[in-house]
Amino acid sequence: MMIDMENKSLGMIIREERKKKGLTQAQLGRLIGLKESRVSKIEHGAPITPEVASFILGKMGSALQINVVDKAGFNQEESEFIVSVINNFADEKKIPLTKAYNYIVTFKGIDFMRQYQDIEKTLSNHEIVSDVSRVCANNGGRL
Repeated sequence: MMIDMENKSLGMIIREERKKKGLTQAQLGRLIGLKESRVSKIEHGAPITPEVASFILGKMGSALQINVVDKAGFNQEESEFIVSVINNFADEKKIPLTKAYNYIVTFKGIDFMRQYQDIEKTLSNHEIVSDVSRVCANNGGRL
């Protein structure tokens, strides 16, 4: 499951930013701690987990002084909040992280979190997971 905001995949964003900096895939890989072949696969749309996406976004931000998260449609604060909620959701529901991510994306939990993150951040992790669960269930989700 590739993170894709407004028809622009994370891989496309990474490729664009790498090329703007004049780097090869091998050079970028060395900077962020990935093999050249993995960078290539990601740029070409290989599925990645939210943890890998978060790792890459963080590394690219520090290594290249760019905010890839903003380019994907999330600012850094939103990204950290959403990744945290997905992790808590997976833990609480005792499901794999990839299943939690797919469920939350498919059944509009991400949209809800973006819209109401300021309010949700005032709640406990359990309450946030409960709210996201309710939104997903209201949009046809069943775990």
